[in-house]
Amino acid sequence: MSTFPHSHLFPGPSLTIVISGPHIQVLSTSTGDVLHTTAATKSGPIRCAAVDSSGRYLATSGEDKMLKVWEVEGLGLLSERELPKRPTAVRFTADAQTILASDKFGDVFSYPFHFTPPLTANQQKDALSSHENPSGGKLILGHASLLTAFLLTADEKYIITADRDEHIRVSWFPQGYNIEMYCLGHTKFVSAIHNPSFSPGDLISGGGDPVLKIWDWMTGKVKHEIEIWETVEPYVKVRGSRRRRGGEDGEEGNEGKRRGKGKKSKGKGKGKAKTEVDKETKEAEAVEETEDVVNDAEGSAAPEHSTDSDGDAEKVLVVRKIDTVTSGDSRYIVFNAVGATALFIAQYPEEGVVSGVRAFDLGQPVLDFVVADDGLIWVSLDGNWSESGLDSTAGEPRFIRVLDVLSGELVDRALDSPLLASLNAKCLLPAYAEDLKRLDLYGDLTSMPKNTSEGDQDQGGDTPLPSEGTPPEKPVNKKVLGRLKNKRAVLDKVQEIAEQRTSTPTGEDEARESDTKKAKSEHGDEPGHNTQDVVMGDE
Repeated sequence: MSTFPHSHLFPGPSLTIVISGPHIQVLSTSTGDVLHTTAATKSGPIRCAAVDSSGRYLATSGEDKMLKVWEVEGLGLLSERELPKRPTAVRFTADAQTILASDKFGDVFSYPFHFTPPLTANQQKDALSSHENPSGGKLILGHASLLTAFLLTADEKYIITADRDEHIRVSWFPQGYNIEMYCLGHTKFVSAIHNPSFSPGDLISGGGDPVLKIWDWMTGKVKHEIEIWETVEPYVKVRGSRRRRGGEDGEEGNEGKRRGKGKKSKGKGKGKAKTEVDKETKEAEAVEETEDVVNDAEGSAAPEHSTDSDGDAEKVLVVRKIDTVTSGDSRYIVFNAVGATALFIAQYPEEGVVSGVRAFDLGQPVLDFVVADDGLIWVSLDGNWSESGLDSTAGEPRFIRVLDVLSGELVDRALDSPLLASLNAKCLLPAYAEDLKRLDLYGDLTSMPKNTSEGDQDQGGDTPLPSEGTPPEKPVNKKVLGRLKNKRAVLDKVQEIAEQRTSTPTGEDEARESDTKKAKSEHGDEPGHNTQDVVMGDE
């Protein structure tokens, strides 16, 4: 019988948390004993999880759209509240008093750690958000398409967000309506971003492009590019399949079938805001809501994904996670890709020198990895996978491996660790084939790329911007026009910001602008600050 793979792992000095499908287990790091578990509780798969900096609290959410806060010691449920849409990520602030959650409709909300249920069931819809918030969350910012990743800078003065439409945005935190900068240059979706602790002014991003980009995120300029696809491609063993039309809304089963007018009329609510926005841009937002769809939790099964032996299926690059690790005096970038059986490493570029990417093949698709405080890399694998099918029966599959960095190479650490042994034995929980299918481990191969099938040209990867007054060579539908106008609106806004910043101020004004940017969190949202007050969703 198959078992649930470990989707999230949080190793700590005394306690380790492992999440497998819908189940949470707390282990003793030293002995590997299972101290607490939710294995007896019936619930859907946990999609998002985060632990606060002290390791005392765990936040989880999944298909039930409930944000749950747990106390790790004893695994007691402290609170649960309903989210407006299914989340893509959750994160604690440094003081653990605020929880941030992003969702598939492009919004980021903040919630207080201590939850007080609302007195009335009916919550008034925020004019800036794309949907009602049943738990009174505070809207931080919004994108016009699926928000794929976000992070807070080390000083928590800025929030950096990425979406499926190639945008990376730097906004103030918590005043997310103030946009500081765009990092534009990706031609396909951005699915992973990372802000290195040893270089807080840098941002590493990756997604569907064949390169990782390293940015100076305050100026929006690319510092380095690292070619990765040539190294990654041979290890991509799970291939994407075409996204099916209909039944993929990513919400309740009956909502999953809504297309066209019903969905579009709902999206128009995003246009109500403090300033007037372009009518075509609002239509584009409605289209994005319709197209930002994934597998339905209850009403439809996850799409089938092919193995490497299926020559008809397409190999797709989706960078899942990016992190950094220090070994000796050297610094390295570590990343994985959806459906790839290897973990990848590259030396962090210094003085303009970019080294090549190296791979360590683990034989099974890498689901996740975490860099522990001691520099060891704990890698979660899909132990059920095999070249011939889903059930791996050859030998005893390992679901967790531990790697180390030695002379710029990833090496296997055969630890004599009770924790590692427990993760590969005692912590494995049985799962039926339909349970594994609901996990949708490789769903990003379908949901991230734009659909390029005939009749859906608007879902193509990089949509070119035609010059004004030049008709396209081929007929385009309204969805294509919506995307073009939405992208042009973003570029126009960036150009407007750049023109204002490059205008010739007096020496006194220039010094004041620099000082204001550095101290913005102290002064708040002042009238003289050189920022753009941007309507949510109007990118």
